[in-house]
Amino acid sequence: MKKINFILVGLGNYSCQRLDILEKNKKYNLVGLVDTDKKKIKKFPKEYKKMFFQSISQANKKVSADACFIYVSAYNHAKLVCESLENNLHTFCVKPIALNHKEFKKILKIKNQRKNLILVQGQNNQWNDASIEMNKILNDKKIFGSFKLGYCITWGRQVLQNQNAQIDAKTDGSFFHSMAIHQLGQLVASLGLPHTVFCKSPRGGDKTIGYKNINRTGSGTVIFDYGEGRYFTYLGNRSGHGNPRGFAARWSGDWMFNGTRGDLKRSGGRITVFSDGSIKKDSYLQDIDDFQILDDERQYNLFFSSIVNKLKYLEKQSLETWLLMEACNISSKKSKVVNLKELKKALGFNL
Repeated sequence: MKKINFILVGLGNYSCQRLDILEKNKKYNLVGLVDTDKKKIKKFPKEYKKMFFQSISQANKKVSADACFIYVSAYNHAKLVCESLENNLHTFCVKPIALNHKEFKKILKIKNQRKNLILVQGQNNQWNDASIEMNKILNDKKIFGSFKLGYCITWGRQVLQNQNAQIDAKTDGSFFHSMAIHQLGQLVASLGLPHTVFCKSPRGGDKTIGYKNINRTGSGTVIFDYGEGRYFTYLGNRSGHGNPRGFAARWSGDWMFNGTRGDLKRSGGRITVFSDGSIKKDSYLQDIDDFQILDDERQYNLFFSSIVNKLKYLEKQSLETWLLMEACNISSKKSKVVNLKELKKALGFNL
């Protein structure tokens, strides 16, 4: 099996955790480390220092790379994704790959010229056992049938005072791109994109924990219309006074789905299936894990398969998730219903 040679961009603590996961994976081979700060390479062993560069383009001239993984501040994601694609590298960038639709449109313009490349927005909470099982049941016509109605609630108290979190407090729309994505990425994986979105989001959040009274940073509520009288509702708040639903459900969500043959209820790692007035299945599965190590192990394996086998479903699913989050922001800003098909066309989304 031929390994994928990769460049890692960003040498912060979280990025170094991802490097450890990638180096333990026999499918990948590190050939370059990129960061604008030369001091960060000092903490690495000697053999890594010869791999250090200060840009993706510089690295790609010196080493033979197939892919690029990006883990830096979200302010720089779109620019680095564009640079990676322009260097003909398959690209995996931690969410969000763009902060607004203008940045996303620039990415798509380059990507549409390089359809052979795989572009993936890295996401969390989608690849654990509970999320995978939920997806499986919702697409089982014998157990669940066809989707009719559903909701997801996530509620917690996320402090945004530390340096890494301040971008979320300062950036309009960050709630959906950095928090709601944990839950709604699972929705896109299970049910696909809705036809339309209507969203409302209160201003700001609790100032005592770092919120700056900026729109769409603390919470949001959304109605997703799947057509033919099928609706899904979402209510999320990360600036509450506590975590009343527990840590796992704060990130993975509390869910309820009504199908033509059964109902599915999920809270964190517990999944219960109801049919004909009784419980048919009640499972306790692994949910969110520390530092999302399991999630990323599985994502990296799927990214590898996508590259080797030229599969597009992971790319499509992750980029459509970004599209849905931005549709929520646009709907909230303009106080109008957003049609996803029309938004795709406007952005040049034809992958």
